[in-house]
Amino acid sequence: MAAATPEQIRDFFHLQIELWNAQNIDAFLAAFHAIATGGFRVEDPVGSANKDGWPVLEELCRVYKGWHMEIINFIVNGKHAAAHIKNTGVFDGKPITAHSIETYVFEDDGSMLARYYHPPH
Repeated sequence: MAAATPEQIRDFFHLQIELWNAQNIDAFLAAFHAIATGGFRVEDPVGSANKDGWPVLEELCRVYKGWHMEIINFIVNGKHAAAHIKNTGVFDGKPITAHSIETYVFEDDGSMLARYYHPPH
């Protein structure tokens, strides 16, 4: 598969947010698998080593279950995308709102790199 088009990237991003907020985790994970057919790597947090994205994504789904994401801003430039996300949920028994920046690169081989910038816990 070639790199995703800007339209496919926009569709994927909005779909993942919709599925996450609906807590449809199976479909959320399937959306990632559908767009990252060549593999998925994650840098979380940014500055750490790239990791195999599939187990990281599954762990994020477990840790942040029930959280809500709101897109503040989303930009696509070619095969690169960046988003400012408002995340609300409960952490250590306390309600919290945390803003994060997510960047994505969709490579020509069908792989994807996601980089998650978020405040430390």
